[in-house]
Amino acid sequence: MTTEFDFKTIQISLLDFNNGQLDGLPKNPRFFRDYRYDAMKKSIEDSPEMLNLRELIVYPVGERYIVVCGNLRLRACKELGYKELPCKVLNPETPVKKLREYATKDNVSFGENDMDVMMNDWDKSELQDWGIEFAPEPEKDEFKERFEAITDETAVYPLIPKYDEKYELFIIMSASEVDSNWLREALDMQHMQSYKTGKVSKSNVVDIKDVRHAIENRNTKS
Repeated sequence: MTTEFDFKTIQISLLDFNNGQLDGLPKNPRFFRDYRYDAMKKSIEDSPEMLNLRELIVYPVGERYIVVCGNLRLRACKELGYKELPCKVLNPETPVKKLREYATKDNVSFGENDMDVMMNDWDKSELQDWGIEFAPEPEKDEFKERFEAITDETAVYPLIPKYDEKYELFIIMSASEVDSNWLREALDMQHMQSYKTGKVSKSNVVDIKDVRHAIENRNTKS
């Protein structure tokens, strides 16, 4: 079935938003966040000729017209002071099922933009002005950047031995020299066996067996 329509320029005062007033055609579900709506208004201001390239689709009811496709454009144009708009007027005999189909398909965005192409070949500021959304830039994680920049050559003592996956690594942090000295004394870290050389000396990297031994000896003495 080919739906008939006429091209007309219609006074805005005769155009009604789709609020569900036509039996069988639910209220228009489309809405934009404020920033996207503002972008659409700016797009109309910058390129008003687009209204002639993509007219509102309306359905006649008596002397008035219900906007089937383009409710948000109508709202924006009202706020911008338009008095009339180009429209495609559907045949009054158009089945209401077709009206639902048009309203739904007008709100569907088929396909996806290739963001790599858009970022590299297009002007991002222009695209944003025209309503294209980009994913927000991730927040900068300075600690993660510093951590990932560490190499074996630039790593700061203590170095962490590489254990097999079946073992667990425990890290104890101290922001106080008092706490650091207490831990060294409690675990006798001045006399720990080096995981690298096997020699007994001061170490900030200790094996759990040495920690357990220190705690058990401490408990025995007390």
